[in-house]
Amino acid sequence: FIAMFSGMFIMAFNVLCDAFSSFFIYNDQFSLFAPHFLSNKPLRMMLFMLCQETITQLFQNKITVRLYDSIDSTNNEAKRRADRDCGIHLYATQHQTAGRGRRGHDFYSPKGTGLYMTLSLPLSSSTAGLQRITCAAAVAVCEAVADLSDVRPQIKWVNDIYVDGKKAAGILTELITDDKNAPAAVIVGIGINLVTKDFPAEFAANAGNLGDIEPNQLCATVADKLIDYFNDLDNNSIIEKYKQRNLCVGREVTFTLPDGEHIAKAVDIAPDGGLIVEENKKRLTLNAGEVSVIPR
Repeated sequence: FIAMFSGMFIMAFNVLCDAFSSFFIYNDQFSLFAPHFLSNKPLRMMLFMLCQETITQLFQNKITVRLYDSIDSTNNEAKRRADRDCGIHLYATQHQTAGRGRRGHDFYSPKGTGLYMTLSLPLSSSTAGLQRITCAAAVAVCEAVADLSDVRPQIKWVNDIYVDGKKAAGILTELITDDKNAPAAVIVGIGINLVTKDFPAEFAANAGNLGDIEPNQLCATVADKLIDYFNDLDNNSIIEKYKQRNLCVGREVTFTLPDGEHIAKAVDIAPDGGLIVEENKKRLTLNAGEVSVIPR
């Protein structure tokens, strides 16, 4: 009942925000905020700060939630707490000072305009590979966004979420081992640009956002969906859903191998999440690296 009431309140507040915005103005000359701030998306996002109680009430799965006003990286925190935090844990913030992406890339994480979260999931010997888990996370993000907004994201192999040709979210999946170097858990970091606009020069050309989706609802919905997929990783529907949303399949892509750069057609997604490409009538499955989609 509390979770349902919370969702109803959030929807009602958004309606009020839009209504009030029709009657008030923002004075640029004096930088004075009138109630028009309700229609200003970055400011409205600031009103919806992450709340541990709200997220916990929205969850369908059993999970421990840890929130941070600011942190270097939620993936780093999951690693630091790996010996202490047993079971499924969520680490989330709206500001990272050292956000990370795949292959050593930075992930721009300014305060109050995005959602940055990591799920720590205990591993078992039957758990599928990290790449398939990344695929499940990408599907979970896309489905959650579609459930909570009119946005319909796509997936760029293997871990990027795109909207209108721009990267709006990224996923970083890492393995945690125990003192015997055996797999103990997998951590799935998800960085989402909600209303982020002023990107540094190195990101500006390719960076976008999803819009002002309420972060508590999004956080809980993404985590719930990912946990459900994680508990059923052998289900082939995960890869089918990933393929349906993938913007690479059917397109010409470029990628680099030890012998140089290649141009091929992406034709399918392998059961483990690899990208199957065809070059000169020969097929190859990519399981690492990055691809670029050639514009039509």
